[in-house]
Amino acid sequence: MPTPVLTPSLGGFLSPTSTASPSLSVNIGQPMFVSTIPMELLNKVTTGGVAVNYRFTRHPHLYAPRMVGIELTFSNLSTEEIPIIKLGSKSLPSGMSLHEFPALSNIPPEQSRSVTLGIDYNDTTQAAKLDLVIGSRPYTVSISCPTGEMVRPLNMSQMAFTQEQAKLSGMNEATGRMSLPSTHSDAKSVTQRIYHTANILQVPSGDTDHLLFAGQTVSGGSLVLLSLGLETMVLTVNTEKIVLGNMI
Repeated sequence: MPTPVLTPSLGGFLSPTSTASPSLSVNIGQPMFVSTIPMELLNKVTTGGVAVNYRFTRHPHLYAPRMVGIELTFSNLSTEEIPIIKLGSKSLPSGMSLHEFPALSNIPPEQSRSVTLGIDYNDTTQAAKLDLVIGSRPYTVSISCPTGEMVRPLNMSQMAFTQEQAKLSGMNEATGRMSLPSTHSDAKSVTQRIYHTANILQVPSGDTDHLLFAGQTVSGGSLVLLSLGLETMVLTVNTEKIVLGNMI
């Protein structure tokens, strides 16, 4: 059976490695958007009656804040009870770690159960390969994390943003132009689009034509700085990982 691979497309984002100076006033904020729409991981045809969906929670995992929280929902669409669902063997790239979810037992037909899986992606886009054991049969899946889900929102002042952005100029800066229809190029529409793409937070600014956003990577706590000029639609990303910065 071929291995299903999760490659959710959220427009691409980045995972910089420059941490904020301790003297600057920054703290973790709350997500401005959390998707409630599940994505398919395994369908009932593949498993013989159990559908498995997933979504990124955008909240710190209870076991370790360095881990991305992934909600898995198992739905028994068969006519028989599923005796057990658990995590089997796993294969993780170097530097990554995983916190298992507790096994689920005796799931009746037409019922669903949800669990949370924690994965420390080590601020990389490498996939975590693991087996989901449904009944007695393992199903191998590979779960990749979109870069926009590997960041968490930061409350940051405009002064702090400007200081940190200056440290990440030159070779640590990537720019690109966004292409949006005129009906969706106002500040509110653009801000919502960015929130849907990445788990970051807008920086308060007196310039209504220039939007600023800040976040940090979940695993390494590294800064993510983004600025966008509404008149020019030029997007600037400041990061030490220039390769990822150019993926936007």
